[in-house]
Amino acid sequence: MLRNTLICLCLLGSALGAQPAPTPAQKELAQPIQLEDGKTTPTAQPEAGPSGFQAFGSLLVVLGLAGASLWALKKYGRKHLPGSGGGRLKVAETLALGDRRYVSILEAEGERFLIALHPQGISMLARLDGLENAAPGAFRDQVAAAVEMTHPVPVKEMEARLKQEEGQ
Repeated sequence: MLRNTLICLCLLGSALGAQPAPTPAQKELAQPIQLEDGKTTPTAQPEAGPSGFQAFGSLLVVLGLAGASLWALKKYGRKHLPGSGGGRLKVAETLALGDRRYVSILEAEGERFLIALHPQGISMLARLDGLENAAPGAFRDQVAAAVEMTHPVPVKEMEARLKQEEGQ
């Protein structure tokens, strides 16, 4: 379809740019003048500028090429644009929760992360390491543990947790 459109635009541009046949008066003016001394005078050919049709045809060709370039960039060049992430970083899946809130699975260098995107920023909910092969409740447990970490904890309870971790 795009190829047919480009061919039509090229044909239209060449047809619009064709020069009309000269009139008899123009042919007579183009003839050299014979002077009394026998010498012929050189005649200057009138410089015909581009016609309106030729300019319009050129405009159509340029717009067609620009459109084809944008289409090709959109279809084939997206991976090479800045911010596309290349091959090491990609969003595997995204779920919209409404009110500009999303949950996404992000893959980076073989690791997977569950992240939350919200108006205040981005939060990592869980690291998804091998959860596909784990027990059915493992994902739920990891998400619950990650959410639990975001709740405020009294200072004494936090000190007790830290002492337990040091003792292990």
